[in-house]
Amino acid sequence: MKKVLGLAAAVLLLAACGSDTRLFKQAQLATSKGNFTQAMQLYSRLIKQDPNNASAYANRGILWERLPVKDAKERAKNRAYAEQDYQKAIELNPNIPETYNNLGALYIDMGRYSNAVYYLTEAIVRNPNYFTALMNRAIAYSKMGRSMEALSDFNSAFKLRQDEPLLFLNRGLAYYSLGQYEAAVDDYTYLISLTPDDARPYLERARAFIKLGYPANAYADLEEAVTIKPTYALAYYYMGDLMYRKGETDYALGLLVKSKELASQYVPTYDLMGDMLSVQDPVAATANYMVAKKLDPAHAAKYDRKISMMRTEAGRERILAERFFPGK
Repeated sequence: MKKVLGLAAAVLLLAACGSDTRLFKQAQLATSKGNFTQAMQLYSRLIKQDPNNASAYANRGILWERLPVKDAKERAKNRAYAEQDYQKAIELNPNIPETYNNLGALYIDMGRYSNAVYYLTEAIVRNPNYFTALMNRAIAYSKMGRSMEALSDFNSAFKLRQDEPLLFLNRGLAYYSLGQYEAAVDDYTYLISLTPDDARPYLERARAFIKLGYPANAYADLEEAVTIKPTYALAYYYMGDLMYRKGETDYALGLLVKSKELASQYVPTYDLMGDMLSVQDPVAATANYMVAKKLDPAHAAKYDRKISMMRTEAGRERILAERFFPGK
């Protein structure tokens, strides 16, 4: 959903002529074959021949993002080059909505969500029915915590297309963040009909069912999720929580062990297991909190508090109550 890879052909009709046409076709062919370095070289030749060719800049920007990288430093460098190419393309031809969309999507990848919203809005101004730009802006709004605006964009996108799975996944997440759990369930249910072999919608629907107070429905969805994807650590995490609340302590702990084995860096599993064990086995609970603290130093104070509370019976019982019996 991020990039409109038909951009090259669309702009070709506007900008390519003479030898430009030949180079464009060669670059497109190289791109279609996955020869991104060769394609970039061809676009660079085209830019050297015609420094005002917005199409070449726009398409080279896409390729900078698609190049394989060896580490995060190289990825950041390539994204900076892509940003420069998109900005140059916009400077040379400010009327092409796809370029604004691609730059906005790049900014989402870079975590620069305000910039993303600005450029995606520019894309939508130029094409109010631009499905991909609406989806991308909705995602940017979601990342900023602006769920109502995200939902508005998702609904606008829905009026244009009802066959895109990412629409229902992301709109469901927006509904969930707003506490509209029944609406979230509806979107995830429809998504399951579109992608029955995808485990993610089952997990997300389970989370909504939990909020609605339907643990049996949630557990059934989580079982389906791990049937589809046996390595789904997050599903085992939620299953463990549900089973503990049902009184199946040993089974719940076994599910969390499974979750740890599959995702050893997932902090919430250690925190949850610590809370489960707080009264039954304070030593093991403390060990889990210590691992969580090491993996998540930004929230060290939270785990230090729990470790300290392990020293007294009242503290241990309080931790258990805070997690599983809030408000009592």
